[in-house]
Amino acid sequence: MSDQWTRQWLLTVYAILAAPLPFAVAAARAGLPTAAAASRSCAEDSEPPGVEVTVGPRELMRSRDQMPFVMDASLPTLRRDADTWFFFHSVDWGRSNEKYWGTVADPFQAKVWHKTRDEMYDLNGWYGDVHHAGLWLTNIYRLDDGSLLGVVHIELHYQPPAVNQGEDYALGVVYSTDGGDRWTYCGEIVRPRNSKANVGGTPLLLVGEFLHVYFNDHGPGGRRLAVARARVADVVAAARRHTVTPWHKYRDDSWTEDGLTGLGAAVLPDCGGRRGHPADLHADAAYNRAVARYMITRWCYADGIGRLYLHLSRDGVHFESQHLLDEEPGQWMPYSTFLAGEHDQDTHDMSSVGSEFYVLINHKSAANYGLDTLHRRKITVTRR
Repeated sequence: MSDQWTRQWLLTVYAILAAPLPFAVAAARAGLPTAAAASRSCAEDSEPPGVEVTVGPRELMRSRDQMPFVMDASLPTLRRDADTWFFFHSVDWGRSNEKYWGTVADPFQAKVWHKTRDEMYDLNGWYGDVHHAGLWLTNIYRLDDGSLLGVVHIELHYQPPAVNQGEDYALGVVYSTDGGDRWTYCGEIVRPRNSKANVGGTPLLLVGEFLHVYFNDHGPGGRRLAVARARVADVVAAARRHTVTPWHKYRDDSWTEDGLTGLGAAVLPDCGGRRGHPADLHADAAYNRAVARYMITRWCYADGIGRLYLHLSRDGVHFESQHLLDEEPGQWMPYSTFLAGEHDQDTHDMSSVGSEFYVLINHKSAANYGLDTLHRRKITVTRR
């Protein structure tokens, strides 16, 4: 699921920085940022009015020899009971899917099952003429009746899977009525304007009456981090019929760009440096109930250093701030996941969190995609 740089990039720089990044950022009085502000350097931090963010020390969750798989996506999450969660993961070009249960302190206590693509998904008649259609489950939204909407990253390979061999990328919707053990594929909702470029995936937010998905769009000017939306009632109604409703990308202060053919505006900044991996939305999102802000992660790799950022927004479009969560030379940080605090009982799917929460952070060797460690940081977000 990683982009074309992921499996081909070679870098010899490697070091480990385990120092914590404790800081509290007070907010400045400001309105929503302009388009120019959205493209500022990753090194700059801006601050939302009345919000303070504190980042705790890095905690090692899994060393390289303890990782149960090579991470290839952020972790969709679903509540199991008051204290434990289910964690899903897809790898091997979307052929291999696993479900674990564990806690926010130990996500992989036990494997529940391993399934092939066709055991996990009913493709519902799609992609019969494609050599290999890979699906990665990247996010879950639990409905009030217990059924599940899922977002999948899709790679359509017309020959044996490899990166940058003419494959097409998309995002799609899947639907489950049995707790995520079996999903029906409903259809595509978003493609990059240049569908041969990696779409990423997939931060998901409920913003008022709409679901937002965030992704890598690609057009004549290169990559941009964009957003598309659809009315949640329409998404749910269509999913229950095993189909999709149209989604639209945000551009020029309106939602008129077709989700499959249009080009979205940049709603998050690119990296400050260009020697490395551009800003990327293989990432996650959540609503913060304590401060009424939408949050999203974004990672960069520039000048030999990987960095993960947290952004806050009032409306899910204009992101007012960026806060450095983690950095390390020689390491990518492509797959991050929001985790609710241990005592937070107000979320079923990590789509919202409280004042205290965690971010799971995958560190991946820039020289070897198969070398992973898993860390977390405790984040505290409060009103001033």
